[in-house]
Amino acid sequence: MNASTLSLAPMMEYTDRHFRHMLRLLSSETLLYTEMVAANTLYYERVESIKAYQEQHPDATELEATSNYDDSFLQRIVRQSGIHAPPAEGPSVLQLGGSNPDLMFKAVETLMEMTDRGYCDYTALNLNTGCPSPKVAGKGCFGAALMDSPEIVAQLVKAMHDGCQGQLPVTVKCRIGTDTNEKFYKNSYAQIDEKEEYARLCHFIETVASSGVVTDFTIHARIAVLSRSFSPADNRKIPPLKYKYVRQLVNDYPDLTFSLNGGIENLAQVQEELEACPGLKGCMVGRSLAADPWSFAMADRLLFNKTPNQDKGTQLNNRLEVLKAFGKHADEEEARDDPAKVRRFLLKAIAPLFAGERNSKQFRVALDKFAVSARKGMNIEGQPPISELIVQCAMDHLSEEVLLRSREESYERTLAMIEHDWKKHITVSSSRSLAVEEWQEQRKIECDGSYERMLATGDGDEHNDDLTVESPNQEIASL
Repeated sequence: MNASTLSLAPMMEYTDRHFRHMLRLLSSETLLYTEMVAANTLYYERVESIKAYQEQHPDATELEATSNYDDSFLQRIVRQSGIHAPPAEGPSVLQLGGSNPDLMFKAVETLMEMTDRGYCDYTALNLNTGCPSPKVAGKGCFGAALMDSPEIVAQLVKAMHDGCQGQLPVTVKCRIGTDTNEKFYKNSYAQIDEKEEYARLCHFIETVASSGVVTDFTIHARIAVLSRSFSPADNRKIPPLKYKYVRQLVNDYPDLTFSLNGGIENLAQVQEELEACPGLKGCMVGRSLAADPWSFAMADRLLFNKTPNQDKGTQLNNRLEVLKAFGKHADEEEARDDPAKVRRFLLKAIAPLFAGERNSKQFRVALDKFAVSARKGMNIEGQPPISELIVQCAMDHLSEEVLLRSREESYERTLAMIEHDWKKHITVSSSRSLAVEEWQEQRKIECDGSYERMLATGDGDEHNDDLTVESPNQEIASL
């Protein structure tokens, strides 16, 4: 699979099918990643569902049981939007996590069965070897800890390839290494032997690529600190970015493709990184894209050279049109599923669409009221369709100028803000946008430790309609 010029990082409780659907309305080309799915959850859910069917139908043959079991929970994990009606999700990657090749093989077989049933149609698979959470790295050599065992990674990607019978390309997401060989301390790390550190990264790349399965790597250009009690947030902020390693990989391994992850804030920076390293295939963005998706609405034109006439996605030229288009998806989802379960995920997907705009917080609060009323079982019969409620929220709280401002006009405003910050010597690396800061605070409220609890148990959250099972955060994707 050729790497995409721009990709959305897998993010816990964010890159579900609803958020991906919203982003697809903004860009038809951006490569979209799912939340990370635990391989054991995917496989064992199928096993338990078949077992339940057999208990209910003791005379059923094995073929009948495997053909007719209730797959509703599996649908929650892997289902994509637009499978039976446009717009289709398009270029999209299911990210898997695990350390057992046998379970990984069976998990991918389960995914392909769900594909045959018409619930999903991913264009690639990805193995997460970059998650540094101690709940992950310390549990069965999972996530970033796998970077210390590249031979196991080679077995895992081979299992993924065999599980789908080679129908889907398999890719790897990793960091530049771990601190296993030398415990991380911020001051002493500055004096580390970078030749040795880069050599270890090359060993990982070469070993995984030797499987003959993987040619595509996305690299978060920081080490993963596993020897200390670093949170995922610490692991994405404290270790310094080393883009030079990724650029060197591009030069040293011309037969492989590499994408850069970590610290990418906006489209202008994506363009800068691609220009700085012509062989780099793309950039992966997490927090910034989740916090302010409209600021990336010009991606198809600026990065993929698309025009409105060439691309259906860019024909939605303002956010009011995007809300109306998303409303059709929301109505379909609520017709298919219980609004009490699905509404908050639908509304959360569009909440950041007006980040940084006047009254954007009031818009989010209004959406949340509708989500809470459905979740608490309040009577919503007689209410207008959710699509109408979404548009009404926007009309009540946002100005016509904001709602109808085009992609081009919005991007020009963004560039002006970047130039203003530059003139004030405010760097991207030292100053997060207000939108990202607000998004991070909201994440703390919404997640309240659910990710860590799931990693500790290895179980899915039956109360979370689309939650797979891991990917510590928007950025664990980015990790």
